[in-house]
Amino acid sequence: MPKAINPDSSPGSKLIRLFIKLMLEGKKHYQSDLAMDIECSPQTIIRLIAEIEAVIGSSLEVGNVGKRKYYQLKSLSARRTLGLDFEELRYLSLCHDFAAQHLPQHISARVEKTIFSLSALMADPDFARREETQTQQVSFSPKGYIDYEKHFSSIEKLIDAAHNKLACLIEYKSSFRKDSKIYYYAPGKIVSMNSALYVQGYKLSKDFTEQLRATTFAIHRIQEVTKTDKHFKFDASIDDEGCFGMKWHEPRTFRIQFDEKAADYVRERIWCDNQKIEELEDGGIVLKVNTVSEPELMSWVRSFGDNAHIISFK
Repeated sequence: MPKAINPDSSPGSKLIRLFIKLMLEGKKHYQSDLAMDIECSPQTIIRLIAEIEAVIGSSLEVGNVGKRKYYQLKSLSARRTLGLDFEELRYLSLCHDFAAQHLPQHISARVEKTIFSLSALMADPDFARREETQTQQVSFSPKGYIDYEKHFSSIEKLIDAAHNKLACLIEYKSSFRKDSKIYYYAPGKIVSMNSALYVQGYKLSKDFTEQLRATTFAIHRIQEVTKTDKHFKFDASIDDEGCFGMKWHEPRTFRIQFDEKAADYVRERIWCDNQKIEELEDGGIVLKVNTVSEPELMSWVRSFGDNAHIISFK
């Protein structure tokens, strides 16, 4: 019997090394190259491959390029069952990072654990890059953020009610009111703006039959959400038509002048879908923007102090 090329390597360790190489490197592995890497004979590679093939079956591809035999591990069934590829999983991880500031800690931890488990299940060539989905890639340093831990029950009720078109009773305390008030409401969707969450929908008549005006509630000011068994039959989501702000009225057009101190900040951002920016000789700009929330726009302009003013509107 010929001597083993590496007498210190057991058959079991060779089998493990071979399988890991096939799994982590998603390419064709030629028999002669594998023999050199694993430090064994080509005949041993054939025997080890046979053992692997007996376990994973058609997931192992065997073929020839010219006179050279190769082996390649295909994507395993876990990935096909999940319907995900690595890039999609990485994007899911990024989405979690972006949303984390709005999620209660225990929910965020569950999402992190699920992403970790998914990356582990995807035992294919991308598995070697799983660390990219298991490490936070985006972080925030928010100031004055809202802790939604105690509001998450309301969020879940609103999402379920919107999905099933169930009317709700909303107990809401406005910032300028001493006491809360009950509203009959058809929720449409949850939106995020300026590090806060809002629910958009429509007020209803007290018998739940009449659709009244579009209304947006700040979720952190909702005291209680009570789902009813009353169904509404219309689409309660509100289209902002790509305009500035959350919808309170039909679109209006404003032209706002910013001096050079504020110009860079404004021109670097998208404020509405069809905005237009006119450059001025002194380094300032004029922003033409459509809004569906004039009070919100006016507040935004005032936040720039003397560095911005409204030129015209219609």
